[in-house]
Amino acid sequence: MNPSKLKRLEIIESIKHLKNNKSPGVDGITSEFYKLFSEQVAPFLFEVFLESIKNNVLPPTMSQGLITLIPKPKKEVLLIDNWRPICLLNNDYKILASLLAKRIKEVLDAIIDETQSGFMRNRHISNNVRLVLDVLDYSDLITEDSFILFLDFYKAFDTVEHQFLFHSLERLGFGDFFCKAIKTLYANGNSSIKLKYGTSPRFELKRGIRQGCPISPYLFLLITQLLANSLNNSPVQGISIAGKEIIISQLADDTTLFLKDANQIPISINVIQSFSKASGLYLNIKKCELMAVKDCVTPSYYGIPVKEELTYLGITITKDQKSRGLLNFNPLIKKTQKKLNQWLQRDLSLKGRDLQPWLLGISRLTYGALSLYLDRKISKEIDQMLFNFLWRNRTHYIRKTVVMNTYENGGLNFLDFTTLNNTFKSIG
Repeated sequence: MNPSKLKRLEIIESIKHLKNNKSPGVDGITSEFYKLFSEQVAPFLFEVFLESIKNNVLPPTMSQGLITLIPKPKKEVLLIDNWRPICLLNNDYKILASLLAKRIKEVLDAIIDETQSGFMRNRHISNNVRLVLDVLDYSDLITEDSFILFLDFYKAFDTVEHQFLFHSLERLGFGDFFCKAIKTLYANGNSSIKLKYGTSPRFELKRGIRQGCPISPYLFLLITQLLANSLNNSPVQGISIAGKEIIISQLADDTTLFLKDANQIPISINVIQSFSKASGLYLNIKKCELMAVKDCVTPSYYGIPVKEELTYLGITITKDQKSRGLLNFNPLIKKTQKKLNQWLQRDLSLKGRDLQPWLLGISRLTYGALSLYLDRKISKEIDQMLFNFLWRNRTHYIRKTVVMNTYENGGLNFLDFTTLNNTFKSIG
């Protein structure tokens, strides 16, 4: 990317993709304003962006951010670690960042390994979960006493060293202009924190990738790719199945290692700690977990507990397929049933009762179905719950197959969960 490729038309396109009805930054200029006057402001933004990148500094207001803290769900709010910072940025900053983000997305498939699913097109979180489950389910093909190591990084987005980020861009082959543009975004960044009354004094951002910036996820992927490269090029030995070695799986900063044996645990940790000194990404050892692929009587290795059951990307992981399904779906079925019962107290039409289960969040169930083996009994239980809701827990006046027909064929186009689950499995 070079100055000649930065065009006014790109700025107009970037403005078009700003989201409506969003809080503006500290300058108060809304996305609707930019969209209404895009033809008029684009030439000025074009000159500002080029001049800023040339001088490696943004205008003072453009680099300002306002941080609001959002509590993590079901966590103790009195602990600062349980709050997530989101940065509210000015729209002129977002326009430039979005333009650069579009550029970087065009080449990510050639840079980021298939083992990384976060923020990547045509990749899904279920791939990460399914890989872990496949290793456990096909453990009889593994000859060694192997382990899966679930890593946790301490506030990964907030700790990245800026110099390491810039070095990563250069090492991965990005052009001079693009590298300079990213350095400009971070050159004089500053923020204040939203308080109950007013805001805190402004402070300079010395490290971290801004959460709320359009390009931040993709910059972070580059960091994680260098971590993956470090591990893949290290002496760490992974798990081999059918002649293929698996070492790492990533969803953004959620990193999982597949290790040949217990001897690989300290080797992999040493590699990561060396990477940490340069990048700023530090392991939170207290939250790291191990799962043995085969039977293991040792309670922990190197201070990391060995678990028979743990939660990974929202899915409860165990070695036994059947108990895995029950542990994941039974609580969700109860929660969904409770919500459906609450909605039965309202006077919904038949069509309303047809739509409501999907609006309520059946996605909780479909998410699990993407990765987990779903016992026929559980699938039928979910179907029964949905059809009972449709008929208000009374007699089912019309056969299930008729209700599932299209509108043209006299049905409600009702999609039962068993059919949905079978569709997921056929696609996978």
